[in-house]
Amino acid sequence: MKRIHTFLTILLIVCISVTSCDLDINPVDSIVEEIALTDDASVRALLVGGYDRLADNDLYGGWIQISSDLLGTNYDINWGGTFFDPRDMIQKVMTVNNGQVQLTWTEAYEAINVANTVLENLELTDNDPVVEGEARFIRAALYFELVRFFGKDWNDGDPTENPGVPLKLEPTNIIYDPSANFIPRNTVKEVYDRVISDLEFAGDNLPDNNSFFATSWAAKAMLARVHLQRREYDLARNYANDIIENGPFSLADRVDRCFNLETNSDEDIFAIQVTNQDGINDLQTFYASRDYNGRRDIRIRQEFRNLFDPSDERFTRLIYEDGVESGRYLSGKYKNQFANISVIRLAEMYLVRAEGNLLAGGIQVGPNTPGDDLQVLRNRAKAPNAPASPTIDDIMLERKLELAFEGQFLHDIRRREAIIGQFGPIPWNSNELVMPIPQREMDANPALDGQQNPGY
Repeated sequence: MKRIHTFLTILLIVCISVTSCDLDINPVDSIVEEIALTDDASVRALLVGGYDRLADNDLYGGWIQISSDLLGTNYDINWGGTFFDPRDMIQKVMTVNNGQVQLTWTEAYEAINVANTVLENLELTDNDPVVEGEARFIRAALYFELVRFFGKDWNDGDPTENPGVPLKLEPTNIIYDPSANFIPRNTVKEVYDRVISDLEFAGDNLPDNNSFFATSWAAKAMLARVHLQRREYDLARNYANDIIENGPFSLADRVDRCFNLETNSDEDIFAIQVTNQDGINDLQTFYASRDYNGRRDIRIRQEFRNLFDPSDERFTRLIYEDGVESGRYLSGKYKNQFANISVIRLAEMYLVRAEGNLLAGGIQVGPNTPGDDLQVLRNRAKAPNAPASPTIDDIMLERKLELAFEGQFLHDIRRREAIIGQFGPIPWNSNELVMPIPQREMDANPALDGQQNPGY
């Protein structure tokens, strides 16, 4: 179910070469160098194409989140589908030829190349800082995901020595210079530092309101995630607090009213746009029942359901029994195949602030204690009261209840240095939780020689 972009590319070239077509709304995500990019309109069209790439089903259109859920499940979900690649993920027996791992790597670098091409041609936009900020946001988001999947965790050894992923910061033209693609892996720290630099630029230069494209708030929310993963709790809570107290976002009045929507909700800080004409929602494909045109391949375990109080509406409204097979339960977050996909919600920022305030020490940031922030979410869910003085275990439980099936499982396991019991015991720093560099990349890029991840 791949979208075909060739027609849009040809249309762009024809329009630029023959007449003065208005391309402001036409996404283009592949280009012919020095032909397509001739003016401001063509660069902006390519930028929209970058968002289109970001929404690919192998990226934020589904598999960035699903891969984290499968690798990080700890008695939360089972895989019941027939596809081997996801099965190998959940069983922690991935190989260098795992097709889904290969697709995530390839699609991420293709989207990064689109962003790099936009950045290379900024002079055609009079060096518009908004265009630059959006391209940097796309690049940073994907490098953050790549380094979390293909590199060791920030606290697992020395990030200044551990290999991350290759940092490609200039567009690659394989026709004229295939060797430009031959670069080794940068360190985990180098990748994180580039992610932070790009996001800080985006946060400083993007507008607060930018339709459904990246905003300064989206960049700050992503920075909160990045710093949380690096255990920089003071910085993470500061960004989260700024968004909560000063941003234009508000929690939906009911837990199920921030999902299955075809427009962004007031809670969405950044979301992937899906329509019945463009976009693929693979979260819906693999989480939803047949009644909603899904495959019902990802099933919720009883152990996860037992974590909820029976009155919690995250249990009663967002988990449902499969209409085909009784006793099989599925996530209600992904019923509508044409719904937008929430990448970062305001609810997550309450949890980041709570964790940051608890672990950073010093003066509390914001008006709420960690217990108050948990209570905000529990009030909405009509769940029993949160502990007045929560422990880190209380906060991590609340993250699991609130953010389940949104791609947080693996990263929370690794950040909290926990042990996975399902298919385990598997410690947080196990080689089995790091994706292999695809063999296709190892074969094609001689600069990666000897840089495969341990265990593969």
